[in-house]
Amino acid sequence: MIDEDKHDPSIPWVGMSARWRDVHFSQLAAALDQKLTTLAAQLDTGQISMVLHWLEALNEEDPVSALAVADRLDALLARVGAEGLGRWILTGLRMYPGQPLRQQAYFRLDDPRAIETLHGEAGAGTLAASLPSLGLLLHGLCGRQIELQPRRQRTLEGLPLRPVLTPTHLLLPDDYTALDGSDRYRIYRAAVAHAVAHLRYSTAALPTLTLKPMGIAMVSAIEDTRVERLLVRDYPGVRSWFIEFLRRGVKPAELGFAALVGRMNLALMDPEYQDDNFWVNKARRLFEAQAANLTDYPAFRRLASILANDLGQMRVPFRAQRYTVPEAYRDDNSFLWDFNEPNAPAPEPVDLQVKAPQRPDAVVPDDALAQSQAVEIELGRQTYPEWDAQLSLMRTDWCTVIEKRPAWQGQRAIAKRDAPALPLVPLIRSRRLSRRQRLRRQWEGDDIDLNAAIEAMLDQRLKLSPDLRLFMRAGREERASSILVLLDLSESTNDCPGASIESILDIEKKAALLLVQSVMLSGDRIAVHGFSSNTRAEVNYYRLLEFGAPLDAGAAAMIGSVPGRYSTRMGAALRHAIACLASEPFDHRAIVLVSDGAPSDIDVFKTGYLIEDARAAVQEGRRAGVQTFCVALDPQADPYVRRIFGWNNYRIVDEPNRLPAQLSNLYNRLGVT
Repeated sequence: MIDEDKHDPSIPWVGMSARWRDVHFSQLAAALDQKLTTLAAQLDTGQISMVLHWLEALNEEDPVSALAVADRLDALLARVGAEGLGRWILTGLRMYPGQPLRQQAYFRLDDPRAIETLHGEAGAGTLAASLPSLGLLLHGLCGRQIELQPRRQRTLEGLPLRPVLTPTHLLLPDDYTALDGSDRYRIYRAAVAHAVAHLRYSTAALPTLTLKPMGIAMVSAIEDTRVERLLVRDYPGVRSWFIEFLRRGVKPAELGFAALVGRMNLALMDPEYQDDNFWVNKARRLFEAQAANLTDYPAFRRLASILANDLGQMRVPFRAQRYTVPEAYRDDNSFLWDFNEPNAPAPEPVDLQVKAPQRPDAVVPDDALAQSQAVEIELGRQTYPEWDAQLSLMRTDWCTVIEKRPAWQGQRAIAKRDAPALPLVPLIRSRRLSRRQRLRRQWEGDDIDLNAAIEAMLDQRLKLSPDLRLFMRAGREERASSILVLLDLSESTNDCPGASIESILDIEKKAALLLVQSVMLSGDRIAVHGFSSNTRAEVNYYRLLEFGAPLDAGAAAMIGSVPGRYSTRMGAALRHAIACLASEPFDHRAIVLVSDGAPSDIDVFKTGYLIEDARAAVQEGRRAGVQTFCVALDPQADPYVRRIFGWNNYRIVDEPNRLPAQLSNLYNRLGVT
């Protein structure tokens, strides 16, 4: 019975066939119905499931391409098998991004490169077959027992995977394609050698301190080269293992961050490589000047800081969410860094209790029918990754965040005529007056402002009236901030604590309104967003008050109208909030999350899974220059909020009515923690 099930294609097909017909994949389903006998003869149940997964993903991307693959499925599987088919599909999409006609020709096998790639895939070997010899190679080079495991690619549009190194494991991607190299074993071999270089010569889990995301990427790239040069010093033969793939990663016509780093990496490893870019040649000159002492890590870190500063001056953009290490064999550098804050003693509780505003009487809409027909407005969708700590795997494009505006008709939640006056007290933080500056373009001062002087001379030559503020002087300048208040809108926030007639959600909204009014008086920018989730496919994200928008009656009504429902998938919401803050003009950006419980969702059953994902999202924000704080309306929250946000970055509110005071206290400490 077991052997029959192993080759019974109906096992994975029954459920998928019904789902495909429901979502208008009927043509693809009909084509696969005719292929079941062939599939059963060639593949087992697990491989059939893999084939169906790739076809479904391709159909969502381009139905014409999916039908072309289905029509030729017998010949394709006879040549490359189930895993090879997935990699062949990935190759076509990466080879012709944004070119649907060329992609369709590829999948119809009308493109000669499709045939070439198919033959290359058939002879490239599999990761599973390579693991035993790679394990022996790794142990022989570093003398440590490091477990090798595959890292699976599950999405067509996800960024190419990179190896992941930990002190005990090395995860090798299974999505290397013909674009990465004709022989995958050589890629795996180079990846193992690079991991050995880190294990032998790198210090793991260093604190990032004040490094920004671009700085982290640059220090990581220099460290990659430093340890490879040390390994080549001890084992000269491995140089060719690296250079083959360093050359493949070079894009001489591009000037983006990844392209420049790829050119620099080759220049630092291959003496014969010549580049016409000034920055690349400066990197080679500085590195070679220090190469006599490759063990001096601090010197190379200073060198990396100089190069990162140069790129900043060149206005080279860096987008951390879309950046991957240019070289296919190099790991993702997570081995090098510890993004957690060092442990510090817990802060003493500060009692700033204030009387919470009383709940105004509910306002009944005049037109109840119109109110009942109000619908939410969808503003857009965005996919985000999610961290699986048990597998040490970032699941790319795993969660769908749906931006919305809540359903509301006029001012139905907050009636200004009945609401008590809220105290409008500007909250002045200590750090706002502690930043020393060289104030430029002053009427008088100790030094000449050279930029202003040059502009004045140009104006004179152009016979324009010059600006005579030509001096600089020491002074202090306030540092403005952008603060995003993120409200937990899950079903549990509808509960009324104790004997109160107000729900937790009502208290959250009023505290947010109080904070908004105070922050606006202090000169900072503030926005209010909210979130709830109904599985990873539906993380609802409400934009209630935008940065720079006035807090008028309509805005207050919108905040008051948003409902509490579903669950709390915190990590996806935090990643979207971080993306929303990316366009803010101020250097200091922060998220203040108000929640009543631990992250949870109905499609997650692993204990701590969403806590670890939220923790990873907070660390991503820190790398992007965004501080994240939490106010938890849960007396038992200490273990999980400390794990997610770190010491000093959270407050626990035992009594919900103390929430306004705790938000004020936390805002007062922003930038000090």
